[in-house]
Amino acid sequence: MTSQLAEISHDAQYTSQLAEAVRAHFPPTSRDATHLSDLLYCQLKAWGKKHLEASEWHDDGEDGDVLLTWLQGLQFEALVSTGQKQQARALCFKCNVVSAVGHELKPDGTYGERTTCPVCSERWLVATPDYIVDGVIHESKQTRKSQRRGPYDAPWWIEQLAGYILFARKQGSQASWGRLVVNWIMGDYGSRKKGQRPRPPRSELDAFTVRFPADDNFWQSWQEELRERKRIVEGPERPALSLPGDNPVRVPMYEWECPSCPVGKALECPNWIWDDDDNVVVAEEESNDSIGTDG
Repeated sequence: MTSQLAEISHDAQYTSQLAEAVRAHFPPTSRDATHLSDLLYCQLKAWGKKHLEASEWHDDGEDGDVLLTWLQGLQFEALVSTGQKQQARALCFKCNVVSAVGHELKPDGTYGERTTCPVCSERWLVATPDYIVDGVIHESKQTRKSQRRGPYDAPWWIEQLAGYILFARKQGSQASWGRLVVNWIMGDYGSRKKGQRPRPPRSELDAFTVRFPADDNFWQSWQEELRERKRIVEGPERPALSLPGDNPVRVPMYEWECPSCPVGKALECPNWIWDDDDNVVVAEEESNDSIGTDG
């Protein structure tokens, strides 16, 4: 066959050139401010990313795949967006106002987002909704999660949308609902029911309306919740992991975060179960159980 006669070799030099060309479209800027996304996942992970030097983070190899994955999300957002692209906004909990973020020159010579309120100098919370259509905030997602249970398996999406709506309400909006636009890259992973012809995974598109309570008490409570999470992430004290039975709203932590956590190893997190060669560490009692004995 033709393919068996072809000589194939990986072109590392050209691959590197392509990766650099992609990165050139996104000049590096500092991300020193606290973002809404920092408050939606494991608080210990977010705390570690704020307090540990980058050299202490777990080296997960080349970052090209991370960049390309992010770019795929941007491309999907550009395809489905029919409204106004949004700019970053910041909520100062002390002044209780939302402002434009702006950029500034950092002491190290890099150019990045402003991290503090220009009025009171308190660190603020930055958020950037995807786009707005007819006054409705839209958040787009491209995911490899299964479509089967929809957004119910992604509570962090709901909290993110709630955060954006909170910002809008602080600016005078009366909104209490928004939309999620989701591209399920693998659909519901296909069908493999016994006795039926298998159906391959297919990319699917869904739009969801997400409604929250309209009363001010709900939004004031959500603002205080975000303020407390921000305090935990920025504070000097290492936060505890959530335990079974804990309020998941107070201390969000999801198991899928652990395998790719960049700081779990450095923090000696109990959920970091991989050794220096990225193999699972077998507990001593499990290891003993696996040893055969003469009967």
